[in-house]
Amino acid sequence: MTSRDSYTDLEQRIRDRIESAGPITFAEFMEEAMYGEGGYYTGSRRVAPISPEGDYFTSPSSHPGFGALIAVQLRDFWEIQGRPEVFDTVELGSGDGTLARDVTAYSAELGGDFNDALRYTEYDRSAPVSAPTSLPSGVTGCVLSNELLDAFPVHRFVVEDGQVLELYVAVEDDALKESAAPVSDPEITERVAPFATDLPDGYRGEVNLEIKAWANQVADILERGHVLTIDYGEMARELYRPSRAEGSLRAYYRHTLSQNPFRHIGDQDLTAHVDFSAVDTELLQAGFDPLDITTQTAFLDRLGIRSFIAQLAGLGIPATEVDRNRMPLLWLARPDGLGRFKVAFHSRGLDERTPIGLDSRGSGHDPLLLPPVTLPLDNSHFDLLGGYSGGTTEFTATWAELLGDDDAGDDA
Repeated sequence: MTSRDSYTDLEQRIRDRIESAGPITFAEFMEEAMYGEGGYYTGSRRVAPISPEGDYFTSPSSHPGFGALIAVQLRDFWEIQGRPEVFDTVELGSGDGTLARDVTAYSAELGGDFNDALRYTEYDRSAPVSAPTSLPSGVTGCVLSNELLDAFPVHRFVVEDGQVLELYVAVEDDALKESAAPVSDPEITERVAPFATDLPDGYRGEVNLEIKAWANQVADILERGHVLTIDYGEMARELYRPSRAEGSLRAYYRHTLSQNPFRHIGDQDLTAHVDFSAVDTELLQAGFDPLDITTQTAFLDRLGIRSFIAQLAGLGIPATEVDRNRMPLLWLARPDGLGRFKVAFHSRGLDERTPIGLDSRGSGHDPLLLPPVTLPLDNSHFDLLGGYSGGTTEFTATWAELLGDDDAGDDA
């Protein structure tokens, strides 16, 4: 039997709660492990989560070109919305602020009336000191979320004899384990019911019930404008299919992937794929129209990432710096890398042309006119070339070889 002294305060608190009140939902466990006292996002971290020594990297941390292209899309939103004098962009889940810094820096490079109009607000629940005391409401502009929804606590379920049961967290033989029982919220069954008859016994999956609260928060913030949501996930029909029998819950610890959420509690990232059908449904109920969903590969291609890559050779920088920039730019759009992420567009109070990120045709957008962007010399971004295992040998493909298509922008 494991000694109580071997548990962290966080894990012991979770165990004490279960032993005193009975099994808890996985969402309750995940909330405590990620956001409770001493949790992954709120505790004293051994190292920064987004770093070579940490647990993972993100699109904004890979290269400032990601934030630059987001700025290009925001400028397009501003034009679609009639060039308002103040264009509010509210980033929910802003983390360490890398995306905000890159977007606003490139907006300054773009210059003009858009840069003057842009008012950028960062908000992150795990960084209350730097976050605003209150979010704006009733604004015109954009609500932006990048890799936020996948970090929301999720309920786990299992299919047994054709029925959907919830997986609770219990203590058995002094170990944290999952235990099946009737669902704690009927919406769990409602989400899975259309697909349950096709799912084999023993199928496990996740349901994110917090998307509703997020959609309502977005509606409070944005009176008129666009919602841009970037994350990894699928529409429900793809998320809940027989071949995903183990679900999408993942744990990341020092760049190592596992499906065991009960190890390194409070010191590993827990995440699950986003149900973009639920995103559509909840935003629709909150008053937004779904425009479309695409891949990050196609999204960045339409906005101009190829131009950023092509410009590198003519910037007069050393060959090592060309490679140091080229690698993460390619990885951002690589279909088996970050390019597999989904980008969902929603709007309210608008009836105008399709945004560039969904369809560049007819927008008048010319990527060749974009100012170049390169990695800064400081350590504000993840060094894929020098700091990520295997990176130097996997990024030698041309753009066409990388995508297998001369025009990724035509295929979402």
